[in-house]
Amino acid sequence: MSSPRTDGRALAALLWPHLRPRLGRLALAFAIGLAIAALAAAPPLVTRYAIDTGLLGRHFGALLAACAAMLALAAAGLGLGALHRMVYVRAAGEALFSLRGAVYAHLLRVSPRRLAGWPVGDLVARLDGDVAEVQRFGTDAVAGFLSAALALAATAAVMVSLSWRLALVVAALLPLQLWVRHRARPRLERSTRRLREQAGAVGGFLVETLGASREVQGAGAAGLEGARLARLQDDYLGRALEQQLVGYGVGAAANLLGQLATAAVFVLGGWYVLGDALTVGTLVAFVALLGRGAGSAGSLLGLYTGYQRARVSLERVAALLELPVVAESPTAVALPATARGALRFEGVTVTLADGRRLFDALDLEIPAGRRIVLRGASGAGKTTLIDLLRRFVDPDAGRILLDGVPLPALRLEDLRRRIAVVEHSPVLFRGSILDNLRYGLPEVNEAAVLEAAVLAGVDEFVRELPAGYQTPVGPGGAGLSTGERQRIAIVRAALADPVIVVLDEGTSGLDPAAAAAVHRALATSFPHRTCLIVTHHAAPAVAVDAEWQVGDGRVRSLAPG
Repeated sequence: MSSPRTDGRALAALLWPHLRPRLGRLALAFAIGLAIAALAAAPPLVTRYAIDTGLLGRHFGALLAACAAMLALAAAGLGLGALHRMVYVRAAGEALFSLRGAVYAHLLRVSPRRLAGWPVGDLVARLDGDVAEVQRFGTDAVAGFLSAALALAATAAVMVSLSWRLALVVAALLPLQLWVRHRARPRLERSTRRLREQAGAVGGFLVETLGASREVQGAGAAGLEGARLARLQDDYLGRALEQQLVGYGVGAAANLLGQLATAAVFVLGGWYVLGDALTVGTLVAFVALLGRGAGSAGSLLGLYTGYQRARVSLERVAALLELPVVAESPTAVALPATARGALRFEGVTVTLADGRRLFDALDLEIPAGRRIVLRGASGAGKTTLIDLLRRFVDPDAGRILLDGVPLPALRLEDLRRRIAVVEHSPVLFRGSILDNLRYGLPEVNEAAVLEAAVLAGVDEFVRELPAGYQTPVGPGGAGLSTGERQRIAIVRAALADPVIVVLDEGTSGLDPAAAAAVHRALATSFPHRTCLIVTHHAAPAVAVDAEWQVGDGRVRSLAPG
């Protein structure tokens, strides 16, 4: 999937809403970091005092005082470091979860049809790995930049005070390190993007094959899929090695330049010591500060590398946020409790991605309370009609009215909740049977759930289970038959008080007795609701008001109604 190009401003715009509520704690973490930076610059000065005054000056008391000061500084640094992590990690973690939650909420507002074009594994990789990468840079980089900059400024000031000549030697090599980082940028960005894409491919493979384990095993394809996974992992390893080698090369070059600076300081500083222009303690302190400064400078330079990785991940996350959501009018209203369920299609046109028109100026009217069979071959447009009702897809032209009100004028969540669709294989979620019966309606009391369960025939099989309604349900409804899952879906629909009920291929694949049980449950639970029975088979052996054929861009009546 393509990703839009982004820049630093887009990165800031994406992160700011999630960082802003936590600015107080991040500011506190910064203040603590400032104190830690000040403490970090002090030990070399204490070392100089210990060498020049304690050792070379033969003053044992001064040596003891210097050692005590070193221990005190170390203890203070440890305490402040622990406090810094406690404050900072919580604020940064909350920012991560807030960003991921915002992207997740956006995806749940995207039309399921559009979202189906994205592999689930790729979506998970973007929500997990890429969001974490953006968060790490957006929060760690700000705090890391400020802390490293403060530490470097404090260290540089002390180094200049000790010997401005040696400080100039060190500063002269800094532009060369920046040039090395800049030259490596395109390759690092390219290798990072390849690695993230390959991670998404591995995730997508696992989601696809583990979700279809029955089919894989039934086809005897476990070995074949294992070989595919091995190839994907080999590709991932190659991408990971490429990224690591690029990062290592940049770091090694910068480290070599750092060692060159250290060697130059020893040569020039040693010359000054031998000429009595510098004390031994001052040279040792300067070299120690150089090491600390190199660490801070390396952190600052590393931010450039980190930014390239974050930008790649940001592009992948931003691509999700670019997916258009289903439009909802700010003046949209809820369906009234007295809604009857009358439908009217006026000049509805739907064009497929390949340019073919599935429906061309379709006019159709379904009076409230009717039971209609919609029959047609696969791909004729039956499911698209239902998706139009729930606004999973909007018509290219024309409009659809519910009780005389255009669908876009109705609140989207309320519209979808009150058009209940019972599919051939309803999706159930982890939790108990009771949890699944009132999924999306946690406020419904247990008595109302049990009453609906009796009407739909759910109680017939649940009371035979040892844990009854508290029986845990496996992923996707594992452990329950298709008919049992469908009756659970009927209860779930009944509790939502729908105005329209759709049985979308709901009994295909069931034996006649199970199919009859589902239709009885449907008729009992929704005696006066508009009901659409979608099938590609002959009409079910139940009482209906009309049977319509869907195909060739039209809907025509097969029986009077």
